[in-house]
Amino acid sequence: MKKTCSIRAKLLIMILSIIAPILIIKIIYLNKGFQSIETAQGYLYNHFVLKMYRRSLFMELLFTGVIMLGLFIMSFLVEKYIIKPLSVLQTASKKFIAGDYSARVNIKSKDEIGLVAASFNTMADNIENLSRSKQGFFTHILHEFKTPLNVIFSSVQLVDTYKKNTDCETYRKKASKQIKIIQQNCLRMMRLTTNLIDINRHDNGFLKIKLDNYDIVKLIRDITKSVKRYTESKGINLLFETSVQSRIAACDPDMIERIILNLISNAIKFTDKNGVITVKISELEKHIMISVSDTGIGISEKRCNSIFELFNRDDADGIRNKEGTGIGLYLVKALVEAHDGEIKATSEVSKGTTFNITLPVRILEKGGCPSPGESAEKYLKSSESENLISRINIEFSDIYSCYDDDNEIS
Repeated sequence: MKKTCSIRAKLLIMILSIIAPILIIKIIYLNKGFQSIETAQGYLYNHFVLKMYRRSLFMELLFTGVIMLGLFIMSFLVEKYIIKPLSVLQTASKKFIAGDYSARVNIKSKDEIGLVAASFNTMADNIENLSRSKQGFFTHILHEFKTPLNVIFSSVQLVDTYKKNTDCETYRKKASKQIKIIQQNCLRMMRLTTNLIDINRHDNGFLKIKLDNYDIVKLIRDITKSVKRYTESKGINLLFETSVQSRIAACDPDMIERIILNLISNAIKFTDKNGVITVKISELEKHIMISVSDTGIGISEKRCNSIFELFNRDDADGIRNKEGTGIGLYLVKALVEAHDGEIKATSEVSKGTTFNITLPVRILEKGGCPSPGESAEKYLKSSESENLISRINIEFSDIYSCYDDDNEIS
């Protein structure tokens, strides 16, 4: 074990190294003084000299006593204002290292030690809040994995039961329904896993953007149209509005797709039947603004300021019963920032929420800009048809009964 030397011992050594030589010199001087007095007492006529010696010795004794008293007071003050606060900090630090994040120090001084104590308490508050949030977040994530697994396992058991106890036609109908349930819950797990992987990539700096020139207006219009049947099945009207008909801009179509699908999916979850979701595009000077607004339940002002934080999930707003992981908006913000853009949310309880995304309009120099038709054709080849439908199904997998099984998009 590594030996340590306490501050108390260091201060004692330092003080003694300064004071000890003075005391030694004083003691030697006093000893000589006493010898001189003994010598002077043999001469009765030298009363004045004797008086001066005695007075000098008294002053020396007084001076030595003052020094000793000063040392005592100094040691008391050092103990009270330095050693004791440091011991309190050390005890709290040991508790913190042991995992007790509730440890705090009660030091009210305004010196450097007081500033260190205040910084320690602030750090402890932040770490305790982060630890509590992370614990709640991971507990929720485990619940999100456990729920679809339980549903899948139950469906598998039902299919096995149908196989043993029903005829072929009944088995086919009932098994088909359970298979759809299994598929939807597999999609939920795929969505959650993909989001967690992308969040990990983003936090470690490995989330890469693949920019190319696209007609971003048509890109967002096509994504919006592709999910219209999902919103209609919930009795929600999905609108698309734009003040600019076409705009070529460098972007990653897959990221833009995930951003829009996530925001629309989020709006569906919190918008009641007969509500309205509006996707709107407007043009600024050198930017384009994409807005996704709804007429849903809205978000409180307190929570609106923190909805993009990863480890923030406020169940006090009464949204616990809504399906979802609570990490989608963090990922949306990461994807927007990958485009050097910005996302903000405004909301009013019981009136709805609006997400405003501002993206820079820039074009990659590649020997000529593609026409809107060429950009749209390039996106159609890479995104529409089965691939787009698959991504929509994954993104909307946590919205149960979002469309009728008989009218399933395929």
